[in-house]
Amino acid sequence: MEQTATCFQLNTNQINPTQVYPQISLPPEMFNKAFPFHLAFNRQLEIVQAGDVLQRVTPKPLLGSPLQEHFTINRPNIAVDFDAIVKQPRSLFILESLHNKMQLKGQMIYVEEQEIVFFLCSLWVTDTATLKGFGVKLKDFAIHDPIVDFLFLLQARNTALEDARKLTEELTEQQGKLQQALEIQEDLTKTAEIQAQKLEKALNELQETQLQLIQTEKMSSLGQLVGGVAHEINNPVNFIYANLSHVSEYTQQLLTLIDLYQQHYPEPKLPIQAWSEEIDLQFIIEDLPPILASMNVGAERIRNIVLTLRNFSRLDEAEMKRVNIHEGIDSTLLLLQPALNGKHNCPGIEVIKDYGKLPSVECYAGQLNQVFMNILSNAIYILHKRDIYALPETIKKYPSTIKIETQLLEANWVRISIKDNGLGMMEAVRSNIFDPFFTTKPVGSGTGLGLSLSYQIIVEKHGGQLRCISDLGAGAEFQIEIPIQQQEVRVCG
Repeated sequence: MEQTATCFQLNTNQINPTQVYPQISLPPEMFNKAFPFHLAFNRQLEIVQAGDVLQRVTPKPLLGSPLQEHFTINRPNIAVDFDAIVKQPRSLFILESLHNKMQLKGQMIYVEEQEIVFFLCSLWVTDTATLKGFGVKLKDFAIHDPIVDFLFLLQARNTALEDARKLTEELTEQQGKLQQALEIQEDLTKTAEIQAQKLEKALNELQETQLQLIQTEKMSSLGQLVGGVAHEINNPVNFIYANLSHVSEYTQQLLTLIDLYQQHYPEPKLPIQAWSEEIDLQFIIEDLPPILASMNVGAERIRNIVLTLRNFSRLDEAEMKRVNIHEGIDSTLLLLQPALNGKHNCPGIEVIKDYGKLPSVECYAGQLNQVFMNILSNAIYILHKRDIYALPETIKKYPSTIKIETQLLEANWVRISIKDNGLGMMEAVRSNIFDPFFTTKPVGSGTGLGLSLSYQIIVEKHGGQLRCISDLGAGAEFQIEIPIQQQEVRVCG
């Protein structure tokens, strides 16, 4: 609602009745400066004008709304009624806000030609400490010059002028003190901000360096251990695996020879017959091929485990190269199989794999496997913790599961989703989950570095994204998204 210039007629009865006096017109800007808390309303009690400060500190819009929705009249003891207000031209009015209990003190001026009542007022407070609660500052009060004071005296004719003058003087003095204090505070704040920025920068650099050292040492130690074990097992296993085929072939040849002897010499001599019965030759003939087949399966299994360990450690793949993401996940699951199988007081955890058709992905394979290890280990810990305190019926109805899903996204990105049906987490925990040294585990059970390092590996090393989606009681899902080709990320970034 547009505010127009405000006009008042001087009271000629109090000056010179023989002289004609002009109307005094104040533009809205000057009127607002003179009366920042004023308001005006029509016969329908609709607010048609209000001071800038009053509009700012009132929670709801004033213009166009009924007066009684915002204020009640504490003094004089009358209802919020237009005619009742007009009949009190010399009374001191105190209005109280229905929103924040703020009190305005002033006089009602009735402009008969426009059927409008102006309430020329000021905020009524006994000390400056209450200003903050209303959102009012010292600079919001009008500092009147003699002309404005004179106009206010002529038009307002209220008994609060002396109070307004004293309040203005006090506010002016307080404003000067406040200005000095603000200047001192500004200098101190600038100094403190500079020091805080330096400290924050040094702390961030220290934490990044510490994380990098821990990650490097951790990956190096784990890779050397796994790679060393795989190497030590690999040679003898390859020797056994490579010769089992020959042993099977030679054994079959010997069994064929024995069969030929039995066909052509059905009645062997007594020593041969006695020894055959003692060693149970027929049982050996029947049992030896399955034994060799079992040995071959076992050797193949050991060989696959060795390949898995080497795939997890990736000692020979320190640089970025294309790998099969599913092999890395499977190798991590194999290493975690004892924990997945459960313990005497915890049932096993079912792993549901929903692999999409993915191309080879360019990445640091060993570091990516470490991310899988960190996320899966946390999921296993949470699920075991839930099952320890859950009732058997609950576990049977809602068994612990980890679902791993992979899919190809648009724009040559892949997503790996690892979701558990555990306890979930509150927003306060979820929002800090990737912060260094943040952990919800008991002392000695976790360092708070696993997910922070995982975030660094995915976001900084691979230019990807790592998100945690969780609500309390609804499990947790970690989404890993990385580009298929890292060169594109480096060029575009």
